[in-house]
Amino acid sequence: MPSRRESQRGFTLIEILAVVAILALVAAFVVPNMGGYRMRALRAEARQLAAQLELARQRAIVTGVPHRVWLELDQAEYRLEWLAVDPEEAAVAEASAEPSVNGNSPISLAAPRTVLLDYRPIPGNFGRLQVVADPFYFEAVETPQGRIDSGQVGVGFARDGSAEETLIVIEDAAGDRIALDVQALDERVRIRDDL
Repeated sequence: MPSRRESQRGFTLIEILAVVAILALVAAFVVPNMGGYRMRALRAEARQLAAQLELARQRAIVTGVPHRVWLELDQAEYRLEWLAVDPEEAAVAEASAEPSVNGNSPISLAAPRTVLLDYRPIPGNFGRLQVVADPFYFEAVETPQGRIDSGQVGVGFARDGSAEETLIVIEDAAGDRIALDVQALDERVRIRDDL
């Protein structure tokens, strides 16, 4: 039969201190990297949006058609759009402009039906709605007209690639922020974390 002292085995003070020291060492390496991980993820989101903005500028120059990146601030969504005709309206206008084949119908002297241009998503993957990854969101967009905190806003690029100076701020729940600086004639979007 074991003695009373052997049956009541537990942890010694030295063993407990060793475990606490090991946990403190692990925490010392892990905790500082948690903030770095969040900033890397935030920077990756900013780079993805910056790529869309740069693509909009490049497409506007190449196609000669104004483009924009449409932002839905409340839902943290965005997509690439261009100034185009609604395909359904174009089909109706084209059908009404065609004369009769048999030549017996009267020709209308009314002005041709105007087809309105509006910003529409680019066909394919470029025009697909993209969502800013959780826990990040649009904090605000600063334009020459003022600061916009909610609703929708478009960052537009003219045919020559010029744009109004715009600052898009992305933030997370911990208060980390990063900004995308769209310059009027710069070829790239600057990512700034000096806010």
